[in-house]
Amino acid sequence: MTSTAVSTTNSDSGRQRNIRRTAWAGIVGSVVEYYDFTLFGLAAVLVFGKLFFPDADPATQVVSSLLTFAIGYFGRPIGGILFSHFGDRIGRKPMLVMTLMLMGISTLAIGLLPSYAQIGLWAPLLLALCRILQGMGAGAEYVGSLVMMAESGDRKRFGLRVALPGMGVFGGIVIATGVFALIAMLPEEDLLSWGWRIPFLASVVTLGIALWIRTGIQETEEFREIKSEGKIVRFPLAEALKHQWREILIGIGINGPYLAFSSLTQVFLLSYLTSSLGYPAGFGLLANMVSSTLAIGMVPLIGHLGDRLGRRRIWLMGSGIFIVFGAIVFPMFATGNELLIILAMVIGISIGLASMYATQGAILTALFDPQHRLSAVVLVREPTAALIAGPTPAFAAWLVLSTGGETWPVTVFFIVAALIAGGTVLLAWKRMARVEST
Repeated sequence: MTSTAVSTTNSDSGRQRNIRRTAWAGIVGSVVEYYDFTLFGLAAVLVFGKLFFPDADPATQVVSSLLTFAIGYFGRPIGGILFSHFGDRIGRKPMLVMTLMLMGISTLAIGLLPSYAQIGLWAPLLLALCRILQGMGAGAEYVGSLVMMAESGDRKRFGLRVALPGMGVFGGIVIATGVFALIAMLPEEDLLSWGWRIPFLASVVTLGIALWIRTGIQETEEFREIKSEGKIVRFPLAEALKHQWREILIGIGINGPYLAFSSLTQVFLLSYLTSSLGYPAGFGLLANMVSSTLAIGMVPLIGHLGDRLGRRRIWLMGSGIFIVFGAIVFPMFATGNELLIILAMVIGISIGLASMYATQGAILTALFDPQHRLSAVVLVREPTAALIAGPTPAFAAWLVLSTGGETWPVTVFFIVAALIAGGTVLLAWKRMARVEST
């Protein structure tokens, strides 16, 4: 074998190793992000009301703690726009390391916070501050993982590859739910005094693993190419708004409903099971964990189907599932049959959400040009996260509370969001053709 052939073989081997490590970096980074965010959502539903808002009645405690959950989403656009700017100018890798560290440190800090009984009003204020910082780190974390996957490797399995961080999303949810389910078995006094802190402090393990993997990856192939060609732009966000504003509107129409579904199924329905229907916290956590575990396997399968059948078609399928889900979830809950309740959650999370997680990343990253891709996708995702995903659980809880326990307004919410998600793709069908040709 000639020296040139050996060099080429070694180069190809090194490229494949980097692609595999990049895939793991995307998966594990998403595990960290969604472990952290799921922990906060679970704690907000189950313990934060009593710890940080003890003077309020039970219903107000739920709404108040869900509002602290929402606050984190207002930090996401700030952190997302800041980190994505440097990600488009300096590189994807350093940005991903910084966001991961900010998220991890914020989560550890939450586990060390004193309660309202110890420091009064400072407790919920510090909780809100930690949540905002956590949100700032998360603002470019998942998007960065998607872009890293989109810009590394060949085009043949683009949809499958970009779907992989979605496995990390559900993996983080499963780990967080499993850990919190174990902690929730403690006597209430122990749970509220020290038990709730353990899952937050344990996040240092996944943080360390993710940092080790990420520091060993290379910059993406596409970013190195645009840098070598002198195509780095000074203000990526402004360039995206100037040249691809139509694609940004399409992305918002896709992303907003998807985030509403995510918050409704993974946060609000858990709160509804425990606070309105009186089920023990452990049952709601079990339903969430079963559904998310199944979704881990569904994500790559649906990502592969998107490569074969078309991502726009898969997205329409997911929108249709949520029309059906919105209509049947509360009647299935009302039966009191625990198997039917878990089945309802499986339909919503394992099939509905998984189909959207598996295709959304490929759709959004393919819509935008590489010189401002990170900034554009962040602009699509994070302001809608602040305006929709964060407030949605508290808004849904308020709808039920204000109608005397009626669930039909939430059903309407599901159906309208699904019609917007599907209608956006249908109206922009031709303009979105590039998401299939990538």
